Amino acid sequence: MSVDIPSAGRLTFPHRWRCPGSDTPRGLSTVKVVFLETVEGSGSMGEVRDVAHGYARNYLLPRGLAAPATPTLLRRAETLAEIGAERQRVQDEQAHEQVGKLEGETLVMAVRVGEQGRLYGSVTSADIAEKAGEILGEEPDRRRILLPEVIRSVGLHAVPIRLSRNVTVEVQVVVVDAEAPEGVEAAVQQLLAPPIEEEPAAEDVATAEAGLAGSTSDSSADGVAESGEDTPELTSSAPASDADNDATEEAETLS
Repeated sequence: MSVDIPSAGRLTFPHRWRCPGSDTPRGLSTVKVVFLETVEGSGSMGEVRDVAHGYARNYLLPRGLAAPATPTLLRRAETLAEIGAERQRVQDEQAHEQVGKLEGETLVMAVRVGEQGRLYGSVTSADIAEKAGEILGEEPDRRRILLPEVIRSVGLHAVPIRLSRNVTVEVQVVVVDAEAPEGVEAAVQQLLAPPIEEEPAAEDVATAEAGLAGSTSDSSADGVAESGEDTPELTSSAPASDADNDATEEAETLS
């Protein structure tokens, strides 16, 4: 699929150019353009948008990224959008292949480190792009390294890389001292190894169990003693029967 697009040398505003469909002269702050290429953060190929006049005149038009939205070009915008969508699909497929190469990989940055783990200098987006390029076979644009700020300390750092408009992968960057006494590889392994929880020694476990058992025995003995003190002695005092009473009265009468 092809489309006739004005050459980059002709993409300039005429002296008396006006916004299509408007009587407003070019001195306005915004103008309507058709994007001839996808521009990150601005527009997709074939998209019609209003952009700042200076941005269009000084950047988009001279580079052939957009053109004034003339009636002729507006009729071709849909075709341009279809071309752009197909390009994006191919780019996303390639990006997914690159994700497979980066997944599970660690980007090791060996740098000079001063006191308290602070770097002499910093690790930048360009440094990470170069290291990622060693794995991918081609270096990605440093602007695709979504590093919020430069790295200034040793340790593990999760850094997103946008491989295409729709595909982003997060890589693990390990920054270590290039002059680590144990060596760079050992320093990397120490950072990557999960912390090991120390199990209590067998003697400590036995002591703790013995203490628990002794405490339980003492509590039982105390409970029994308290129970004995609180229980009153029971005495047998059965009431006299009627026969005994009659025998007593009879003896008193005979006497």
